[in-house]
Amino acid sequence: MSDSLYWYASIFAWLFFTGIGLPPVPEEAGILYAAGLHKLYPEVWWPFAWLACGLGIVCADLALYGIGRWWGPTLFEYRWVQKILKKERRQRLENRFHQHGIKLLILARFLPPVRTGVFLIAGASRYSLVKFLIADLIYAVFGVGLFFFFGTWLIEAIDQVRHWAGHWAMYLLAVPLIGYGLYRYYRYLKTREEAGAPATIIEATAGASPEGVAEKAPAAAPAAMREAKEMLKE
Repeated sequence: MSDSLYWYASIFAWLFFTGIGLPPVPEEAGILYAAGLHKLYPEVWWPFAWLACGLGIVCADLALYGIGRWWGPTLFEYRWVQKILKKERRQRLENRFHQHGIKLLILARFLPPVRTGVFLIAGASRYSLVKFLIADLIYAVFGVGLFFFFGTWLIEAIDQVRHWAGHWAMYLLAVPLIGYGLYRYYRYLKTREEAGAPATIIEATAGASPEGVAEKAPAAAPAAMREAKEMLKE
């Protein structure tokens, strides 16, 4: 029993610290870690491993929400916060937060570079704590469940190949491959962030222009100019 408590505590700690951005790695890595423990150690029951994942995520998010609510808008004047979330993107998110708050909170989970900043914004803007918890619980049940059971399937597949290829050879191959896949996933998200790509589907569909200001399409400008000249000649 003591060993299983240790494993549950390690799952909670992994999800909590990665949830607050220390280190800034995808939470999915911690969920896969929990799935691996469940398959490798019979004393680690999947309901409690799943629960430990969910609690770690919710507690981390509440910590960030509390920091934002405590410090308020002045929090975003600090340089370390500005490195997490650029001013322009923060303003776009704030403008749409109360309208698309739950969607933003759920979708931001899959973007580690901006996830921390979104939860800070939720607290600083005094977004409803009840709605914040609803978004968290939705992911804790469905999102964590999806990655957890995918992880158990992945471990079973690796185990089957291990019997065929050999014990140590399989693990020596699987560990770096999984690590590299997670690294590439994080670098892809980080590159999107540095390139100024939309942080979420909400930003992409809602547009970045303020209300009352017409959208601009630079790529269509040459054709529009040619059409205008032809009309003037006529």
